[in-house]
Amino acid sequence: MTHEYPKLRFGLEAFPVEHEGQRLVLVRDRLGYSEESLLISPAVAGLLTQMDGRSSLRDLQAYYTRMTGELLFSEDLNEILGRLDELLFLENDRFIDHVSRTVGRFQQDPIRHMQHAGKSYPTEPDELRKTLEGFFSPERGGPGIPQPGSNNSRVVGLVAPHIDLQAGGPTFAHAYKAAMEALPPDTWVVLGTGHEPVDNYFALTQKEFETPLGLVSCDHAFCEDLLARAPRDLKAGEYNHHREHSVEFQAVFLAFTQPKARIVPLLCSFGQEDWDIDRAYIDQVAEAIRDTARNRNYSVGFLASVDLAHIGPRYGDHFRPHPGTVTQHLQADVDLLHILEKCDAEVFIQRINREQNRRRVCGMAPLYLLARILGGTAEGRILDHRHASVDTENSFVTFASMAFYSPVHSNPG
Repeated sequence: MTHEYPKLRFGLEAFPVEHEGQRLVLVRDRLGYSEESLLISPAVAGLLTQMDGRSSLRDLQAYYTRMTGELLFSEDLNEILGRLDELLFLENDRFIDHVSRTVGRFQQDPIRHMQHAGKSYPTEPDELRKTLEGFFSPERGGPGIPQPGSNNSRVVGLVAPHIDLQAGGPTFAHAYKAAMEALPPDTWVVLGTGHEPVDNYFALTQKEFETPLGLVSCDHAFCEDLLARAPRDLKAGEYNHHREHSVEFQAVFLAFTQPKARIVPLLCSFGQEDWDIDRAYIDQVAEAIRDTARNRNYSVGFLASVDLAHIGPRYGDHFRPHPGTVTQHLQADVDLLHILEKCDAEVFIQRINREQNRRRVCGMAPLYLLARILGGTAEGRILDHRHASVDTENSFVTFASMAFYSPVHSNPG
């Protein structure tokens, strides 16, 4: 039953944790194929790093003995492997069959069901409305109650965070207040950050997005037109939408602030090296989106769902941030945001490349696309900018909201 050369599958992540006074390692599936997590000793975690499909069971036993000075009996190793198999943590026929069935069900469902309700935001509609209303409160750093129609400018773009709503709710609110007070578009192309690699760098879905406040409709006509214009298949990585929160959080706010708006849910996932190698294709996708928007007989806006710097031990740094670190990175953000105000995609990507994205700006791809699409037709305005600590080691994430405006009668592009 046990494969002679076991291999851990892609998509697992591990974190050191303290549990009942012990230093352990938590292993979980960030792709969502398995809902359960696994707590193991550091020694077993080290053993898992050797499960690469090239080490035999005997190799694994020998490695464990060298590492710990203790014997790992076959029955104990088989018990570990059995638990990994049960959790779908191994790359084997059982996992491949599960993936096939899971992806098939997702593709056939016309609705993208909410995944983070009850965790990142309330499931009960009235409680959610109360929570969202609270984010607008100035006492919490919010922008105040929106006055719809008080700004006769046309909003053509937004930047909003995708950090957990409890951490970034007021910053979300600043973006959506700007949209509510201006002339908001009928359709939002939501440029979501893809936190996992995406086939062809972009993943489009034509599903309606479920929220506790009702469904947010997909603009199917826009999607069909975009699919026809795109140089590669934008639906090859559609399953990435299943667990990704970056579009879901925007859908929640849109259901609250602009329930009749439609969306075009598009995940964006490419890094510096991808851009260097495949810039022509990436720019073609931006052009296809812009041209599709031009051909609508209704207004279209672009919403980048992004966070900025990710700093500290949680993200691989070998130092513990202090207040000066936060100040330094907030200032570096401001420099980047001023570039985005001008919708200068070229200068933006040059800045990212010059720094080799050492600050781990996870919204690089959507922000580049937003600037590329709006370049020459709109100007941005920084609305809010802050950071949130994410662990006891002072690791933190920075994020901001922006609004982009153009003359009432102009079109992006």
